[in-house]
Amino acid sequence: MGNSNSNKQFVCERYSEYLYIIYHFGNKVILIKQLYRYAQEFGLANSYSAFYGHIKQLINAEIIRKEAFLAYGRKTQLHMLTLKKFGIRFVEGKVSSQYVAAVPKANSNERILVSIFKNCYILNKIIPRICKRGRNVTFEQMIALVNQYNSNILNARNQGIELLYKIQDSSAALHPFFNINEINYEINKLKEIMQKRSMGLRKGSMASEGKGVGKVYSTPERALAEFVGGKEIKIEMDSQMYASLKSRKLDCYSIDSMLNAHMYVAQVKIIQGRPLITLLMFDIHNKQNVYSMATKIACAYRMFDRYFNDFSLKIGIVGVDEVACRVLESDSKAIVRNFYTKEIKGSKLSQILTDWQVNYVGQERIHFHFTHHDITNQYLDGVKYANLLRK
Repeated sequence: MGNSNSNKQFVCERYSEYLYIIYHFGNKVILIKQLYRYAQEFGLANSYSAFYGHIKQLINAEIIRKEAFLAYGRKTQLHMLTLKKFGIRFVEGKVSSQYVAAVPKANSNERILVSIFKNCYILNKIIPRICKRGRNVTFEQMIALVNQYNSNILNARNQGIELLYKIQDSSAALHPFFNINEINYEINKLKEIMQKRSMGLRKGSMASEGKGVGKVYSTPERALAEFVGGKEIKIEMDSQMYASLKSRKLDCYSIDSMLNAHMYVAQVKIIQGRPLITLLMFDIHNKQNVYSMATKIACAYRMFDRYFNDFSLKIGIVGVDEVACRVLESDSKAIVRNFYTKEIKGSKLSQILTDWQVNYVGQERIHFHFTHHDITNQYLDGVKYANLLRK
């Protein structure tokens, strides 16, 4: 039949669930191992050979492409699947491929690593909850549960405004805790940024207002250099200027900044008469350090403090494996002493949060949980492809 549009449409309709999974759960990219797990859970294939036959038809029809991970410019035996323009067009319901953007060829592993972390959470947490309710695992059930949780786990970069819409439309139980003026202000600000972005204004004043707020820096000098020109230059900075820079970062931090830092809202619900916001922080490159982690948490806490009159925060710091998880947890609990008196000041994590304007009362409302999904062994073939995380 060839690869005419009619044949492509036929193949898309036949294997539509695969396309919806790749598009929504992987942001158009997914590890082939994880897609097979979905095929098993959804009852799409009763064996790997049947599953791969389906994938082969999608590849041959030029709906998806199969490509290898890269490690320092070299291909590995690990493969991912990426939606091509016709597949994206089908999912989005567009009349022509001209109205959709193609997923660029991978020159780094960030996009697929984010997809792996997200799908580990969905496969290991969301699907079991559906099964526990005695329901069949379907794409519709999964989307419904994610929306019920007020989660933005399925959102990609610069889609933070969707979470604010979800919060606005959430159950009446949450409404008394909203600072609705702040939420509306944030929505209007993000709308304006989106409009500027769509107009192609790469460096408009509003579009660049939050530039850099999703990043953390090893030194204050590097941070200020980012704001004054993007070049790493040596700058003498006094304590007042550094405090001003921190305040600016805290004030400008948005849901988009959080997404760009690979932090996602897993759930917002009422627990013991107070909203509990559960966040997931993905350490996709296995490079997380306590300072980086704590500054992101402080920024997220201050942001939610603008949206809610009262809340508590539960944060899951998700590492690639047991070793990474325990190293970061141990470092965060390390005791800090006064340089002169040797008096114990608290943990390293607590001291950094205090330095970033999260006081003792605020810290009492934040609960940490260090966890992992054994991604190194489950999906990266152990230490064989450990360098994938550093590309």
